[in-house]
Amino acid sequence: MEKVKELAFKYALKNALKYGRAEIKPVVSKILASHPEFREKISEIIEICKKAVEEVNSLSETERESLAKEMRIKKEGEKRKKEKILLPELKVEKDLTPVFRIAPNPNGPLHIGHSRMIILNDEYAKRYNGKLVLRFDDTDPKNPAKRPVKEAYEMIRKDLEWLEVKWDAEIIASQRLEIYYSWFEKCLERGIGYICTCDANQWRKLVRGEKKACKCRKRTPEENLIEWKRMLSGEYKEGESVGRIKTSLNEKDPAVIDWVAFRIVDNPKHPLYTENAPKVWPSLDFASAIDDRLMRVTHIIRGKDLSICEKRQRILYEHFKWKYPEVYVFGKIFSEEFVFSTSKMRELMEKGVYCGYDDPRLPTLVSFRKRGIHPKAIRNYIISLGLNESETVLDLKILFAENRKVLDPIAKRFFFVREPVKIKLNEMPLEKVKAPLLPDKRDYREIKVCKEIFIEKEDFEKFKGKEVRLMHFCNIILGEESKVTGLENKDIPKIHWVSKEDCVKTKLIYPEKIVHGVGEGNLENVKKDEFVQFERVGFARCDEKLVFYFAHR
Repeated sequence: MEKVKELAFKYALKNALKYGRAEIKPVVSKILASHPEFREKISEIIEICKKAVEEVNSLSETERESLAKEMRIKKEGEKRKKEKILLPELKVEKDLTPVFRIAPNPNGPLHIGHSRMIILNDEYAKRYNGKLVLRFDDTDPKNPAKRPVKEAYEMIRKDLEWLEVKWDAEIIASQRLEIYYSWFEKCLERGIGYICTCDANQWRKLVRGEKKACKCRKRTPEENLIEWKRMLSGEYKEGESVGRIKTSLNEKDPAVIDWVAFRIVDNPKHPLYTENAPKVWPSLDFASAIDDRLMRVTHIIRGKDLSICEKRQRILYEHFKWKYPEVYVFGKIFSEEFVFSTSKMRELMEKGVYCGYDDPRLPTLVSFRKRGIHPKAIRNYIISLGLNESETVLDLKILFAENRKVLDPIAKRFFFVREPVKIKLNEMPLEKVKAPLLPDKRDYREIKVCKEIFIEKEDFEKFKGKEVRLMHFCNIILGEESKVTGLENKDIPKIHWVSKEDCVKTKLIYPEKIVHGVGEGNLENVKKDEFVQFERVGFARCDEKLVFYFAHR
């Protein structure tokens, strides 16, 4: 069966190169597909495949790639992957410095969905030596789902810094109301805006339904300026008056017709206004259009769900004879597995379902950071999605694969045993062992050994009575009293272990559970925020001394 062993290892290696970890089922399927004559010995084939998968999974990514090179095994799609995935070129005027902007709503921290907007704009700003403006879009002090939160401004800045995003200018929309007021006055003076005091339902029925002008639309600029001052002075209550931008009454999209530029909020709740909060607030469409013009934004890269914004803003730009920025849209990232709504996150946090925005079950960047996802992995994942209108389901397998590529060369290796079972060696073949600290074996760690060893309960039950290799140490016949059979690295299952005389209590926090186990003594030297790989367990990030957050296998 030597040929089968060779094939099983080869297919397991290819499977691990593609998915980050080998699985038994596809390896068995490959062998049976190419050699149907082996079906008669299926149980034997499965056992051989199990050993091959275990051996491959015990290797680091660097070791796998080195072996694949020796065996001339190519990753699936390797030719395509060798060509670096590039974002498409944008239309950029010669001798003009392009200006991009990111406009998060500070109602909570950023999540993985926001990262597409952030990273695409940042990547293009860097590519074209352009500028990037950070604009806090915080002019909705009424809607509980969009209302800004004071601490969110700094949360977002920290998220951006973690993503290695550098912005050249920062503006906070809520602090620029006087600017927006003055520009709307210009609209009223030019007759391209008006104050509407109609009942909202009747207005919609008349203007958007019947395509007829309301009586307010016929006001002169002078009359509109008087009404505008009455709005600002507080003579009107919420819903009694709005400021509109004139459009054609024959616009195909009814939501564009005479869109709202300003509205009144009787009880605004805004964290940056502790008292005397303004009651006249601009819509996102008006405020961002003015800011884009004043900040000389040349390119807008936004989600396709905001396409209505472009339609409205283009009309305003045409009124002023301004050139509208180049626009590129992308589809949103969504997931049925995660809660993406910031307001829903807050609600569930208040109910005690989540312990905070950094809860490992949430898709926030602060959660991914805590779990040990590297910012480069998120950037590479977003770039791999490209710039297109396709909506994308968050694929954690791909994200974790990107993270594995980043962490594998830099994450220090250690042993951590979950659900420890103590076994006893019949002899002490060595007093200490040396094990690679990093995959390229440029550095080693030293582990003290004694006769009493901890291994995982799962390994004990699976391999009891069989010969296994204690990784980097020796071979044994596994049992409560285990017999040492040699030191050479044999073709037998490899398991990790921790010596009783050189162990520390260690906690590993998974998204869905907390595991208390024992780790090798070297873990005491791991510092906060360091990445580690627990051999045969997975990657993790140190949160505090001997407390780690699980990233993935």
